[in-house]
Amino acid sequence: MKIKELLEALEREQAEVTTEQKREFVNAVKGYSQLGESVYGKGDLKELCEKIKYMVEMAQQVTLAEGDWFDGITVNRHMKGLNESYKVFEKTAQEISRLQERLSASYEDIGQGLNKYFDIH
Repeated sequence: MKIKELLEALEREQAEVTTEQKREFVNAVKGYSQLGESVYGKGDLKELCEKIKYMVEMAQQVTLAEGDWFDGITVNRHMKGLNESYKVFEKTAQEISRLQERLSASYEDIGQGLNKYFDIH
């Protein structure tokens, strides 16, 4: 059974839990630590921001250095927009990092609570 189906079944039969539901639950709890990959994220947002910042800065330098290829006023307008977009990106990445830390702490708390009663691998 899928987790959603298990939850729906539990809502319908709150007092009764079948052997199959118990088995599915125990297996789900055993795999709890595997969920951490999603919680902790696989990429480093700070590193990502640094790479994107480099690209934005280099784009500005390259386009300004190639002044005869591009219209200066248009380039300046586009670079200003690019810098503003980067600022929004960086601020959002910082917010995500803070929320991800909070999410990770909650995940750990849940894991500790489950581990008191069930076996988590």
